[in-house]
Amino acid sequence: MNSFFTNFLKISTMPTIVSIVILIIAIGIMVMLKNKKVSFSSRMLIALVMGLIIGIGVDLIFGANANYVDVGRNEISLWFGLVGNTFVKLIQMMAVPIVFLSLFFVLLDFEGKNLKGFTFKTLLMLLGTTAIAAIIAIIVVNLFGITKIPLQGELTESLNERISGYSNSSFPEFFGNLVPNNIFTAFSSNSGIISVALIAILFAISAKFLQSKGKTVINPVIDFLRGLSTLVNSVLINIIKIMPYAIIALVANTIISNGIESIKALLGFILALYTAVALQLVVYAVILILSGVSPIKFYKNAFATLVFAFSSRSSVGTLPHTLDTMKNKLGISNKTADFIGPLGTTVGANGCAGIFPAMLGVLVASAAGIEMNISFYFLLVIVVTLGSIGIAGVPGTATVAATVTLNGIGLGQYFNRVGAIFGIDPIVDMGRTMLNVCGTMVSAIVVDRWEGTHNIEQFNGKNVD
Repeated sequence: MNSFFTNFLKISTMPTIVSIVILIIAIGIMVMLKNKKVSFSSRMLIALVMGLIIGIGVDLIFGANANYVDVGRNEISLWFGLVGNTFVKLIQMMAVPIVFLSLFFVLLDFEGKNLKGFTFKTLLMLLGTTAIAAIIAIIVVNLFGITKIPLQGELTESLNERISGYSNSSFPEFFGNLVPNNIFTAFSSNSGIISVALIAILFAISAKFLQSKGKTVINPVIDFLRGLSTLVNSVLINIIKIMPYAIIALVANTIISNGIESIKALLGFILALYTAVALQLVVYAVILILSGVSPIKFYKNAFATLVFAFSSRSSVGTLPHTLDTMKNKLGISNKTADFIGPLGTTVGANGCAGIFPAMLGVLVASAAGIEMNISFYFLLVIVVTLGSIGIAGVPGTATVAATVTLNGIGLGQYFNRVGAIFGIDPIVDMGRTMLNVCGTMVSAIVVDRWEGTHNIEQFNGKNVD
């Protein structure tokens, strides 16, 4: 009987039982709020706060309990993961078809001959904001003086496995590997989003060519894909409705799984990273003001999406909701949203591929005794910006971005000098991912404004929850 609870049910400690009961009560409160017609955005905020309270509370109450540390923490993580991670998987399940269908139709239906200019504006915004993020990270690291914090630590086996394919690869090899050699493999992995995008582009170009030649045989295929796109969007809407319940479990689980003590040990680095994130959000506000839109209204309209990105730690997983927000709350045209949304998950991730690798670049260079002058910082910004191309927006992708950056500045062999940071990676990954998604939405608004297709009335109108 003891084995039944310990090995099968994974409910063998009092902390586990208490935590599950608290989660059930929290979900019940969210159901009650939904029945009382509390807005979706408000429920997302409440879920975020509840997740933080539960996570911190459970770890503070049971942190000194040996049974909790040895067994309970893992059991709680499994049960909370059942709620939170299952939802994230459902969202991620929709990411690949959405990326393919969005890019396919935006290119197929693109009117005019300004596609090159449109693409240039998109890359200018995505990569430009990444460069700014890298500069902010460099400034913050130096201001906080965290180069003096002992960060050396052993790299886990899984981390070593993750970076092994990138630690010695050159710039051409890295980008060459982005081209898929198997269409089915590309569609079966969320980490292959850039490959799916390339396939969508190739198919769209060919379909457009066949249409221009009057080949009506292609029409049934296009009609089928349009119907599939409508169906995918309908499925997505139903999945998004359960998001607030998942947020509670995701946020609480992140804190419980890592423990408050591990957070305290690297509090300086965590504060520095979140300071850089906050400063980048201010930069976005300035960019929005210069583009003629209200940053306050933007953050209000985008709030629910940013909360989910923060909780799920997956830009790809957030993509379906990101697209929905851009089209229905931010007034961004379908053309711009469907093009920049998917592209933003693999190009110019301001948090995971901008701030984080730039910070690690400075820390590793300091630990290795490298002279850090203007030339070094300029090289670092260039490497970070170029290395942000093709980084998949899934949990753990920042590790790859950091590997590419350190290899690019010739310090790949010193990766273990900051090994301790990866012990609290989920904590900082929340802020990084939120910034990735926010940067994509800001870039989309600016490009849409440049194109003259932004619906400012919808942007300023009443939100539809």
